[in-house]
Amino acid sequence: MERKMPKKRLLHCGMIVVLTMLLTFFLTYQNGFLLDRMLTYLLIDAVFLAVLFNMLERSRLQRELGASRTNHYGGIAICYGICCVVTAVCCFLPAFTCPSAALALFCCMIASSEIAFTISLFLCVLLCTAAEGALLELAAYCILALIGTQMAKTMRDKELRLWGCMIFVSTSICIPSLFHYLAAQKGSLQIFLWNGGFGILAALLYCMLEDRIYAKREQEEIKAYEQIIDDKYPLVAEIKNYSKTEYLHALKAASIARKCAVEVGADGMVATVAGFYYRIGVMEGEPYVENGVRLAEEQCFPEEVIQILYEYNGAKQLPSTRESAIVHMVDVCLNRMEMLNEHTMSSSWNQDLVIYQTLNEMSESGIYDESGLSMNQFLRVRELLTHEEL
Repeated sequence: MERKMPKKRLLHCGMIVVLTMLLTFFLTYQNGFLLDRMLTYLLIDAVFLAVLFNMLERSRLQRELGASRTNHYGGIAICYGICCVVTAVCCFLPAFTCPSAALALFCCMIASSEIAFTISLFLCVLLCTAAEGALLELAAYCILALIGTQMAKTMRDKELRLWGCMIFVSTSICIPSLFHYLAAQKGSLQIFLWNGGFGILAALLYCMLEDRIYAKREQEEIKAYEQIIDDKYPLVAEIKNYSKTEYLHALKAASIARKCAVEVGADGMVATVAGFYYRIGVMEGEPYVENGVRLAEEQCFPEEVIQILYEYNGAKQLPSTRESAIVHMVDVCLNRMEMLNEHTMSSSWNQDLVIYQTLNEMSESGIYDESGLSMNQFLRVRELLTHEEL
Protein backbone atom coordinates (compact mmCIF):
# COMPACT_ATOMS: atom_id res chain seq x y z
CA MET A 1 0.00 0.00 0.00
CA GLU A 2 1.29 3.45 -0.90
CA ARG A 3 1.67 5.56 2.22
CA LYS A 4 1.84 9.33 2.11
CA MET A 5 4.54 11.02 4.16
CA PRO A 6 3.05 13.13 6.99
CA LYS A 7 3.60 16.89 6.75
CA LYS A 8 5.69 17.06 9.93
CA ARG A 9 8.03 14.35 8.73
CA LEU A 10 8.31 16.07 5.35
CA LEU A 11 9.13 19.35 7.13
CA HIS A 12 11.89 17.71 9.17
CA CYS A 13 13.38 16.15 6.04
CA GLY A 14 13.33 19.58 4.44
CA MET A 15 15.19 20.98 7.45
CA ILE A 16 17.93 18.39 7.00
CA VAL A 17 18.23 19.26 3.30
CA VAL A 18 18.44 23.00 3.98
CA LEU A 19 20.99 22.56 6.78
CA THR A 20 23.19 20.43 4.53
CA MET A 21 23.11 23.01 1.75
CA LEU A 22 23.83 25.90 4.12
CA LEU A 23 26.81 24.07 5.63
CA THR A 24 28.15 23.27 2.17
CA PHE A 25 27.85 26.88 1.00
CA PHE A 26 29.50 28.13 4.19
CA LEU A 27 32.47 25.75 4.04
CA THR A 28 33.10 26.31 0.34
CA TYR A 29 32.75 30.09 0.69
CA GLN A 30 35.20 30.16 3.59
CA ASN A 31 37.76 28.39 1.44
CA GLY A 32 37.19 30.58 -1.62
CA PHE A 33 35.78 27.94 -3.98
CA LEU A 34 34.15 28.98 -7.23
CA LEU A 35 30.59 28.26 -8.28
CA ASP A 36 31.46 25.06 -10.15
CA ARG A 37 33.12 23.64 -7.02
CA MET A 38 30.05 24.51 -4.96
CA LEU A 39 27.79 22.74 -7.46
CA THR A 40 30.02 19.68 -7.27
CA TYR A 41 29.69 19.58 -3.50
CA LEU A 42 25.93 20.00 -3.78
CA LEU A 43 25.83 16.89 -5.94
CA ILE A 44 27.79 15.08 -3.24
CA ASP A 45 25.19 16.35 -0.75
CA ALA A 46 22.42 14.93 -2.92
CA VAL A 47 23.99 11.47 -2.84
CA PHE A 48 24.42 11.63 0.93
CA LEU A 49 20.85 12.82 1.51
CA ALA A 50 19.44 10.08 -0.69
CA VAL A 51 21.35 7.47 1.31
CA LEU A 52 20.43 9.08 4.65
CA PHE A 53 16.70 9.30 3.92
CA ASN A 54 16.70 5.71 2.70
CA MET A 55 18.32 4.64 5.98
CA LEU A 56 15.85 6.70 8.00
CA GLU A 57 12.80 5.22 6.30
CA ARG A 58 14.13 1.69 6.46
CA SER A 59 14.99 2.07 10.15
CA ARG A 60 11.60 3.66 10.86
CA LEU A 61 9.71 0.80 9.23
CA GLN A 62 11.82 -1.73 11.12
CA ARG A 63 11.29 0.20 14.39
CA GLU A 64 15.05 0.73 14.77
CA LEU A 65 15.22 4.48 14.31
CA GLY A 66 15.99 5.29 17.91
CA ALA A 67 14.72 5.17 21.42
CA SER A 68 11.89 7.61 20.78
CA ARG A 69 8.78 6.34 19.06
CA THR A 70 6.80 9.55 18.73
CA ASN A 71 8.94 12.04 16.81
CA HIS A 72 12.02 10.41 15.33
CA TYR A 73 12.65 12.84 12.51
CA GLY A 74 12.21 15.97 14.62
CA GLY A 75 14.90 14.95 17.09
CA ILE A 76 17.24 13.87 14.31
CA ALA A 77 16.76 17.16 12.46
CA ILE A 78 17.60 19.17 15.61
CA CYS A 79 20.64 17.04 16.43
CA TYR A 80 21.80 17.24 12.82
CA GLY A 81 21.54 21.02 12.94
CA ILE A 82 23.72 21.16 16.06
CA CYS A 83 26.28 18.88 14.39
CA CYS A 84 26.32 21.16 11.33
CA VAL A 85 27.04 24.17 13.54
CA VAL A 86 29.89 22.31 15.28
CA THR A 87 31.31 21.31 11.89
CA ALA A 88 31.16 24.93 10.70
CA VAL A 89 33.02 26.09 13.82
CA CYS A 90 35.70 23.46 13.19
CA CYS A 91 36.51 25.31 9.98
CA PHE A 92 38.26 27.92 12.16
CA LEU A 93 40.11 25.40 14.33
CA PRO A 94 43.46 23.73 13.63
CA ALA A 95 43.57 20.50 11.64
CA PHE A 96 42.93 17.23 13.52
CA THR A 97 40.63 18.95 16.04
CA CYS A 98 37.13 18.09 14.77
CA PRO A 99 35.30 16.21 17.59
CA SER A 100 33.85 13.58 15.27
CA ALA A 101 33.64 11.05 18.10
CA ALA A 102 31.42 13.47 20.03
CA LEU A 103 29.22 14.04 16.98
CA ALA A 104 28.64 10.31 16.64
CA LEU A 105 28.15 9.88 20.39
CA PHE A 106 25.36 12.43 20.64
CA CYS A 107 23.71 11.36 17.38
CA CYS A 108 23.38 7.89 18.92
CA MET A 109 21.15 9.40 21.59
CA ILE A 110 18.39 10.05 19.03
CA ALA A 111 19.19 7.63 16.19
CA SER A 112 20.60 4.19 15.51
CA SER A 113 24.37 3.63 15.48
CA GLU A 114 24.31 3.16 11.72
CA ILE A 115 22.63 6.51 11.11
CA ALA A 116 24.82 8.29 13.67
CA PHE A 117 27.99 6.98 12.04
CA THR A 118 26.76 7.97 8.56
CA ILE A 119 25.97 11.53 9.64
CA SER A 120 29.26 12.10 11.48
CA LEU A 121 31.26 10.51 8.66
CA PHE A 122 29.65 12.71 6.01
CA LEU A 123 30.22 15.90 8.01
CA CYS A 124 33.89 15.00 8.48
CA VAL A 125 34.28 14.24 4.77
CA LEU A 126 32.64 17.55 3.89
CA LEU A 127 34.89 19.45 6.31
CA CYS A 128 38.11 17.82 5.11
CA THR A 129 37.37 18.08 1.39
CA ALA A 130 36.16 21.68 1.60
CA ALA A 131 39.22 22.66 3.62
CA GLU A 132 41.45 20.49 1.42
CA GLY A 133 42.55 18.55 4.46
CA ALA A 134 45.03 15.71 4.35
CA LEU A 135 43.95 12.11 3.91
CA LEU A 136 45.37 11.23 7.33
CA GLU A 137 43.18 13.88 8.94
CA LEU A 138 40.08 12.35 7.37
CA ALA A 139 41.20 8.88 8.45
CA ALA A 140 41.53 10.07 12.05
CA TYR A 141 38.03 11.53 12.00
CA CYS A 142 36.55 8.35 10.53
CA ILE A 143 38.11 6.21 13.25
CA LEU A 144 36.90 8.62 15.92
CA ALA A 145 33.35 8.50 14.52
CA LEU A 146 33.44 4.72 14.66
CA ILE A 147 34.70 4.81 18.25
CA GLY A 148 31.99 7.31 19.19
CA THR A 149 29.18 5.06 17.93
CA GLN A 150 30.58 2.05 19.80
CA MET A 151 31.19 3.93 23.04
CA ALA A 152 27.58 5.19 22.95
CA LYS A 153 26.45 1.59 23.46
CA THR A 154 28.84 1.14 26.37
CA MET A 155 28.17 4.49 28.04
CA ARG A 156 24.41 3.91 27.92
CA ASP A 157 24.91 1.22 30.56
CA LYS A 158 25.35 2.92 33.93
CA GLU A 159 27.58 0.15 35.23
CA LEU A 160 29.97 0.52 32.28
CA ARG A 161 29.68 4.28 31.81
CA LEU A 162 32.90 5.16 33.69
CA TRP A 163 34.94 2.74 31.58
CA GLY A 164 33.24 3.98 28.44
CA CYS A 165 34.07 7.59 29.32
CA MET A 166 37.70 6.72 29.98
CA ILE A 167 38.03 4.94 26.64
CA PHE A 168 36.19 7.75 24.86
CA VAL A 169 38.42 10.51 26.26
CA SER A 170 41.67 8.61 25.80
CA THR A 171 40.94 7.69 22.18
CA SER A 172 39.73 11.24 21.47
CA ILE A 173 43.21 12.41 22.47
CA CYS A 174 45.38 9.60 21.12
CA ILE A 175 43.91 9.03 17.64
CA PRO A 176 44.23 12.65 16.35
CA SER A 177 47.64 13.03 18.00
CA LEU A 178 48.97 9.84 16.40
CA PHE A 179 47.67 10.66 12.94
CA HIS A 180 48.99 14.22 13.23
CA TYR A 181 52.40 12.77 14.04
CA LEU A 182 52.21 10.57 10.93
CA ALA A 183 51.31 13.61 8.82
CA ALA A 184 53.78 16.13 10.27
CA GLN A 185 56.45 13.80 11.70
CA LYS A 186 56.26 15.67 14.97
CA GLY A 187 53.99 15.94 17.98
CA SER A 188 51.73 18.86 18.82
CA LEU A 189 50.73 19.99 22.30
CA GLN A 190 48.01 22.13 20.74
CA ILE A 191 46.34 19.11 19.11
CA PHE A 192 46.62 17.20 22.39
CA LEU A 193 44.98 19.98 24.40
CA TRP A 194 42.19 20.72 21.89
CA ASN A 195 41.14 17.08 21.61
CA GLY A 196 41.54 16.45 25.31
CA GLY A 197 39.27 19.37 26.07
CA PHE A 198 36.67 18.25 23.51
CA GLY A 199 36.76 14.67 24.78
CA ILE A 200 36.35 15.58 28.45
CA LEU A 201 33.61 18.11 27.69
CA ALA A 202 31.68 15.63 25.52
CA ALA A 203 31.92 12.89 28.16
CA LEU A 204 30.72 15.22 30.92
CA LEU A 205 27.82 16.53 28.82
CA TYR A 206 26.82 12.99 27.89
CA CYS A 207 26.76 11.87 31.52
CA MET A 208 24.71 14.93 32.48
CA LEU A 209 22.21 14.63 29.64
CA GLU A 210 21.85 10.90 29.04
CA ASP A 211 19.51 9.97 31.87
CA ARG A 212 17.61 13.26 31.69
CA ILE A 213 17.02 12.98 27.96
CA TYR A 214 15.76 9.42 28.15
CA ALA A 215 13.57 10.19 31.16
CA LYS A 216 12.14 13.24 29.42
CA ARG A 217 11.62 11.24 26.25
CA GLU A 218 9.65 8.60 28.11
CA GLN A 219 7.46 11.29 29.66
CA GLU A 220 6.90 12.91 26.27
CA GLU A 221 5.95 9.57 24.76
CA ILE A 222 3.39 8.87 27.49
CA LYS A 223 2.02 12.40 27.14
CA ALA A 224 1.78 12.01 23.36
CA TYR A 225 -0.16 8.75 23.69
CA GLU A 226 -2.49 10.22 26.30
CA GLN A 227 -3.09 13.32 24.19
CA ILE A 228 -4.42 11.46 21.15
CA ILE A 229 -7.07 9.62 23.18
CA ASP A 230 -8.10 12.64 25.24
CA ASP A 231 -11.72 13.75 24.87
CA LYS A 232 -10.54 17.13 23.58
CA TYR A 233 -8.49 15.63 20.75
CA PRO A 234 -10.10 16.51 17.37
CA LEU A 235 -10.12 12.94 16.06
CA VAL A 236 -11.82 11.71 19.24
CA ALA A 237 -14.49 14.39 18.75
CA GLU A 238 -14.99 13.19 15.17
CA ILE A 239 -15.59 9.63 16.36
CA LYS A 240 -18.13 10.92 18.92
CA ASN A 241 -19.97 12.89 16.26
CA TYR A 242 -19.89 9.99 13.83
CA SER A 243 -21.39 7.39 16.16
CA LYS A 244 -21.85 7.15 19.90
CA THR A 245 -21.84 3.36 19.55
CA GLU A 246 -18.42 3.43 17.84
CA TYR A 247 -17.09 5.81 20.48
CA LEU A 248 -18.23 3.58 23.35
CA HIS A 249 -16.80 0.54 21.55
CA ALA A 250 -13.47 2.36 21.16
CA LEU A 251 -13.36 3.31 24.86
CA LYS A 252 -14.09 -0.24 25.94
CA ALA A 253 -11.58 -1.74 23.50
CA ALA A 254 -8.86 0.67 24.66
CA SER A 255 -9.45 -0.05 28.35
CA ILE A 256 -9.53 -3.82 27.98
CA ALA A 257 -6.59 -3.92 25.54
CA ARG A 258 -4.46 -2.05 28.06
CA LYS A 259 -5.28 -4.52 30.82
CA CYS A 260 -4.48 -7.46 28.57
CA ALA A 261 -1.20 -5.92 27.43
CA VAL A 262 -0.08 -5.25 31.01
CA GLU A 263 -1.06 -8.82 31.93
CA VAL A 264 1.46 -10.31 29.47
CA GLY A 265 4.16 -7.60 29.72
CA ALA A 266 3.36 -5.91 26.40
CA ASP A 267 3.22 -2.14 25.81
CA GLY A 268 0.06 -0.92 27.49
CA MET A 269 0.03 2.54 25.89
CA VAL A 270 0.41 1.19 22.38
CA ALA A 271 -2.38 -1.31 22.97
CA THR A 272 -4.61 1.41 24.45
CA VAL A 273 -4.28 3.83 21.55
CA ALA A 274 -4.44 1.11 18.89
CA GLY A 275 -7.50 -0.39 20.60
CA PHE A 276 -9.24 2.97 20.59
CA TYR A 277 -8.56 3.69 16.92
CA TYR A 278 -8.67 0.13 15.63
CA ARG A 279 -11.92 0.66 13.71
CA ILE A 280 -11.33 4.28 12.73
CA GLY A 281 -11.35 3.41 9.03
CA VAL A 282 -15.08 2.66 9.33
CA MET A 283 -15.73 6.42 9.54
CA GLU A 284 -14.40 6.91 6.03
CA GLY A 285 -15.89 3.78 4.54
CA GLU A 286 -14.15 1.23 2.35
CA PRO A 287 -11.30 0.49 1.99
CA TYR A 288 -11.22 0.45 5.79
CA VAL A 289 -7.55 -0.38 6.26
CA GLU A 290 -6.24 2.26 3.86
CA ASN A 291 -8.51 4.96 5.25
CA GLY A 292 -7.66 4.11 8.85
CA VAL A 293 -3.93 4.26 8.14
CA ARG A 294 -4.32 7.52 6.22
CA LEU A 295 -6.13 9.22 9.11
CA ALA A 296 -3.50 8.01 11.58
CA GLU A 297 -0.62 9.19 9.38
CA GLU A 298 -2.19 12.61 8.90
CA GLN A 299 -2.19 12.95 12.70
CA CYS A 300 1.42 11.66 12.91
CA PHE A 301 0.49 8.77 15.20
CA PRO A 302 3.34 6.63 16.56
CA GLU A 303 4.53 4.09 14.00
CA GLU A 304 3.63 1.14 16.24
CA VAL A 305 0.00 2.28 16.30
CA ILE A 306 -0.10 2.86 12.54
CA GLN A 307 1.27 -0.62 11.96
CA ILE A 308 -1.48 -2.16 14.08
CA LEU A 309 -4.12 -0.23 12.12
CA TYR A 310 -2.55 -1.56 8.92
CA GLU A 311 -2.98 -5.06 10.35
CA TYR A 312 -6.69 -4.48 11.03
CA ASN A 313 -8.46 -7.85 11.07
CA GLY A 314 -5.43 -9.41 9.36
CA ALA A 315 -6.82 -8.33 5.97
CA LYS A 316 -3.61 -6.80 4.61
CA GLN A 317 -1.12 -8.34 6.99
CA LEU A 318 -1.30 -10.66 9.96
CA PRO A 319 -0.64 -9.15 13.42
CA SER A 320 3.13 -8.75 13.73
CA THR A 321 3.37 -7.75 17.41
CA ARG A 322 1.87 -8.89 20.68
CA GLU A 323 0.04 -5.57 20.97
CA SER A 324 -1.52 -6.06 17.54
CA ALA A 325 -2.67 -9.57 18.43
CA ILE A 326 -4.14 -8.39 21.74
CA VAL A 327 -6.06 -5.55 20.11
CA HIS A 328 -7.45 -7.96 17.53
CA MET A 329 -8.48 -10.45 20.24
CA VAL A 330 -10.27 -7.73 22.21
CA ASP A 331 -11.98 -6.28 19.16
CA VAL A 332 -13.20 -9.60 17.78
CA CYS A 333 -14.62 -10.60 21.18
CA LEU A 334 -16.37 -7.26 21.61
CA ASN A 335 -17.84 -7.52 18.13
CA ARG A 336 -19.15 -11.01 18.80
CA MET A 337 -20.70 -10.07 22.14
CA GLU A 338 -22.29 -6.93 20.71
CA MET A 339 -23.89 -8.99 17.96
CA LEU A 340 -25.26 -11.51 20.47
CA ASN A 341 -26.55 -8.80 22.79
CA GLU A 342 -28.73 -7.50 20.00
CA HIS A 343 -30.61 -10.81 19.83
CA THR A 344 -30.41 -12.47 23.24
CA MET A 345 -29.81 -11.86 26.91
CA SER A 346 -26.17 -12.32 27.87
CA SER A 347 -24.87 -14.06 30.96
CA SER A 348 -21.49 -14.84 32.47
CA TRP A 349 -21.75 -18.43 31.24
CA ASN A 350 -22.68 -17.33 27.69
CA GLN A 351 -19.84 -14.82 27.61
CA ASP A 352 -17.26 -17.40 28.67
CA LEU A 353 -18.46 -19.83 26.04
CA VAL A 354 -18.49 -17.23 23.27
CA ILE A 355 -15.02 -15.94 24.13
CA TYR A 356 -13.48 -19.41 24.29
CA GLN A 357 -15.06 -20.43 21.01
CA THR A 358 -14.23 -17.16 19.23
CA LEU A 359 -10.58 -16.99 20.26
CA ASN A 360 -9.97 -20.69 19.73
CA GLU A 361 -11.24 -20.31 16.17
CA MET A 362 -8.96 -17.32 15.65
CA SER A 363 -5.97 -19.17 17.05
CA GLU A 364 -6.61 -22.24 14.91
CA SER A 365 -6.76 -20.04 11.81
CA GLY A 366 -3.12 -19.04 12.44
CA ILE A 367 -3.81 -15.32 12.56
CA TYR A 368 -1.56 -14.84 15.62
CA ASP A 369 1.31 -17.02 14.46
CA GLU A 370 3.53 -14.06 13.46
CA SER A 371 2.73 -11.85 16.45
CA GLY A 372 5.19 -13.30 18.96
CA LEU A 373 2.34 -13.99 21.38
CA SER A 374 3.12 -17.26 23.13
CA MET A 375 0.48 -19.88 23.90
CA ASN A 376 0.78 -19.12 27.61
CA GLN A 377 0.21 -15.41 26.95
CA PHE A 378 -2.72 -16.21 24.65
CA LEU A 379 -4.37 -18.26 27.39
CA ARG A 380 -3.80 -15.53 29.98
CA VAL A 381 -5.39 -12.91 27.71
CA ARG A 382 -8.30 -15.23 26.96
CA GLU A 383 -8.85 -15.87 30.67
CA LEU A 384 -8.75 -12.15 31.44
CA LEU A 385 -11.33 -11.45 28.75
CA THR A 386 -13.76 -13.91 30.31
CA HIS A 387 -13.76 -11.79 33.48
CA GLU A 388 -14.29 -8.46 31.71
CA GLU A 389 -17.70 -6.92 31.17
CA LEU A 390 -17.92 -7.15 27.38
